[in-house]
Amino acid sequence: MQAYLVEWECPSCGRKQSFRRVVSEEDGWPNKFEDLQCKNEDCGQVQDVPFRVCTPTPVEGMEEI
Repeated sequence: MQAYLVEWECPSCGRKQSFRRVVSEEDGWPNKFEDLQCKNEDCGQVQDVPFRVCTPTPVEGMEEI
């Protein structure tokens, strides 16, 4: 399994967000991430974020968890 930093931008306020995700080669990536909440206090929208608008970056030193 490989750990990734997944970055996305809130469609409501435009603030960039990120979270970590461990992905198994067998499982692959989901079509969307459900119920992500914007960390902007003025926005706070809870939404489903399509994978196609995310940018995954492998996290160094977190391979083969």
